[in-house]
Amino acid sequence: MAETPMIKVISVKRACEILEAHGLHTDPGKLGLGLQQRVYPFGVAIQSGRWIYEIYEHLLMVWIRERAG
Repeated sequence: MAETPMIKVISVKRACEILEAHGLHTDPGKLGLGLQQRVYPFGVAIQSGRWIYEIYEHLLMVWIRERAG
């Protein structure tokens, strides 16, 4: 039987660490604003009294690979 693929969601802090390791200097506030404004296609921002972020690690890595030189 095939294994069910899992969607890995990471925190804004972890996403910033990954981006920093690949040469993009950012911080959680800036990344959060980018998700709110739909600048970044690798996650979503949901407002529910406060902002909640879901960052999809696979899409983040694809986004990084597309921009790596």
